[in-house]
Amino acid sequence: MDNAMSDAQARNLINAVNNVSNAQVELNRQQLVLQGSITQVAATQDQTRSELQDLSARFEEYTRRDELRHNLQIASTGIIEVRQELTTNFGQFSDVRRLATGTLQALDVGIVSHGTMRQLSEELMLLTPNYWLAPALVAIAAWIRDDEALAGKALGEAVRRDNDKASLFFALVLRRHQRNEATARWLRQYTARQDPSKLSREFTVVLDAVSTGAFGHEAKPLVLEQMSEWYDRLCSDQGIVDKQVGRWAEMLDTLRRPVDPRYTVLPSISPTWPRLKELYEGATVHGAAEAMFRQMFSGPVPQSDDLHKRVDDILAKLVTNFDLEEAPLRRKEATLQAIIDADGDKVAAATAMRVADPLHEATVDFLTLISNAALHAEKAGASLGTRRFAVALARDWIVQAAGRLEAGNLATVPSEVEVTLEGWRGTIDGATGEQHLVAGLARHIDRQTDRAVAKVRFTGGPLAAAIGAGFALLFALLSAFGGSVGFAVFMILVAGGLGGWAAVQARGLPARRAEIRRQGEQRKAVALARLRGGIAELVDLRAEWEQELAAAQGFRQYVEGLNSTAFAALAPDQKRGA
Repeated sequence: MDNAMSDAQARNLINAVNNVSNAQVELNRQQLVLQGSITQVAATQDQTRSELQDLSARFEEYTRRDELRHNLQIASTGIIEVRQELTTNFGQFSDVRRLATGTLQALDVGIVSHGTMRQLSEELMLLTPNYWLAPALVAIAAWIRDDEALAGKALGEAVRRDNDKASLFFALVLRRHQRNEATARWLRQYTARQDPSKLSREFTVVLDAVSTGAFGHEAKPLVLEQMSEWYDRLCSDQGIVDKQVGRWAEMLDTLRRPVDPRYTVLPSISPTWPRLKELYEGATVHGAAEAMFRQMFSGPVPQSDDLHKRVDDILAKLVTNFDLEEAPLRRKEATLQAIIDADGDKVAAATAMRVADPLHEATVDFLTLISNAALHAEKAGASLGTRRFAVALARDWIVQAAGRLEAGNLATVPSEVEVTLEGWRGTIDGATGEQHLVAGLARHIDRQTDRAVAKVRFTGGPLAAAIGAGFALLFALLSAFGGSVGFAVFMILVAGGLGGWAAVQARGLPARRAEIRRQGEQRKAVALARLRGGIAELVDLRAEWEQELAAAQGFRQYVEGLNSTAFAALAPDQKRGA
């Protein structure tokens, strides 16, 4: 009975051991499947991470576009309100300004009655108290009808309200009628009152008149001599000169061209890339600046041979330049317009306003006024001829600014370029060759692979199973010698199951090691290709940087060749043979 029970128990144990062995084989198969799944999951994680980064970038771009759109909408609405306020508060100034050149042109053709001109000018005098141009027009109307007493009173009132603008206005009106000596007297009085460190914006009109030939032989030398004296005096103040050099350096630096988008590998592997990008873009300003100036100075300046037309153009700029009362609203208008021009980018708009800030000052020194006319001709009310004249006057500052940018660019050249790949860090400098870097990266990845392979050993559960199988065999032998056959058979079966599972695990180790090495070689090939690509891009970028920086000398030589006297046009009535 006991033997029968022992045999039944033995069969049950044998079946149980067989089941365990089968389960171990199935477990091993599932481990191999799991290993493949883990590899697939890792690849999926990489793809998911890339997609999340792309999604994050798109979201940031969307948020940025929405912010820009909102800023643009606010600025567009605000500028309409500001312009409406300008029209409400100063719209009558525009009526007076329109009447100014109209009165002079009516005088030329003689088709407007004296009574009409008197009525209009005196009516605007009542509507625009304290505005200098209104009594100036009353004086012109009185002069036309030979009312000397009224003309004198109105002239005195215009000079009282704004001596400088009134003096320029009457000087240009007299020049328009070729009263050259009288023009020179008005200009002599005007320039004698000026402080070259505190010139108001209407002095740009004087630059315009010199460059376009609106002044005659009597007035032009007087003005040029005075400007030359101011220029020399202010240039002796290094602080003022440095300020102009800084303005030109800031302007030139805005001409940067971006890096070619074909550079894709180097930015992704080099933490030094932001500095390299800044370095290259900083070097592009010289070639871009020379192209800009050559275009500015190419071709003739459009000039009318009619003296009246030239002077009328200057007069229009004098009377249409806004007055101090309008300055706060005009500045607000300019700020909003800068945001609109920058498509809602407030940072770019603030930079543009900072560069143009001297344009909105009530008074500036003569050197700043020259820079204003050269840098912001349209906003300063300067013609193309005046801009050329001003650039030629500013040539020394431009040359110094370009030299400052070049020196600053050279000073920021990194001594080494760092690259990081697969946890490896390398540096590229003058003493490091490509093969050295490639070999270093290859060794790094090989060491990583070797460590990963070394971790695939006969340890843990398989080793414990093998040891357990050994002990089971030992107990089986001891049981057999002790007469306990059933237990001995059981322990043999246990030893077989454990040993079989351990053997299956041991047979899978070479395949797992081979897979790890295959993946390591694949990673190494990709990493080495990226490293070589990054080094090649660095070589190309350096060559392009050197080429761009080499343009600095040519740009300076071009600017040094500009001569301001060559851009002061002759008056149409005083050209040879006229």
